[in-house]
Amino acid sequence: MTSKRTTAHVAYRCPECATTVYGIVGRFALGAGMVRLKCECPDHALDIKMTNDGKVRLSVPCLFCKQNHNYTVSQSIFFGRDLFLLNCPYSNMDICFIGEKEKTDTELSRTEGELSRLLSDLEAESVNDLQPIDVNEEDVLPDPAVYDAIRFLVKELEAEEKIDCPCHSGSYDLRFTSTGIQVYCANCGAAHDFNTEASAASEEYLYIDSLTLK
Repeated sequence: MTSKRTTAHVAYRCPECATTVYGIVGRFALGAGMVRLKCECPDHALDIKMTNDGKVRLSVPCLFCKQNHNYTVSQSIFFGRDLFLLNCPYSNMDICFIGEKEKTDTELSRTEGELSRLLSDLEAESVNDLQPIDVNEEDVLPDPAVYDAIRFLVKELEAEEKIDCPCHSGSYDLRFTSTGIQVYCANCGAAHDFNTEASAASEEYLYIDSLTLK
């Protein structure tokens, strides 16, 4: 379900203290410049800005990697969805919650339970025990421009209901593979692989207007 809002509630968990940081982002304020949602911990903030072509770019602190991940979404998704989640590409756990306040609060509560179970299963005392000591994102991730292009493409196709799979779930996630990025259905396991090793991959993927996962 979508709505015609001019504001969006945004929340994330600080990777240093695990405190949930909330903010309300307005369409007009975002158009005027970058919006920053800061935690009281130094050096940790979520930055949101409008790109030159009118999309919304987020730099989100990651509770699991202890570094920021970058995402680009359309304004129709950022301001139009009742709930939209951004997840860590390594852990596949949700790290940013966008939408209506009631929906984001409910999802934050649900993922708090997931996080507690994860800590218990791994016999970890705190989230810091799950975080890598040294991670260089440039050594692991595909080219950021390619990653952004594929993520934006997938989320746009998902919003337009132009992605299909055997179970027709309508909800899809992304994860990294040895050769690139995979979009998949968590319900039936169907998937499509984007090979990001080719330098011109992002340009080629711009011409895709639908996806069928197998």
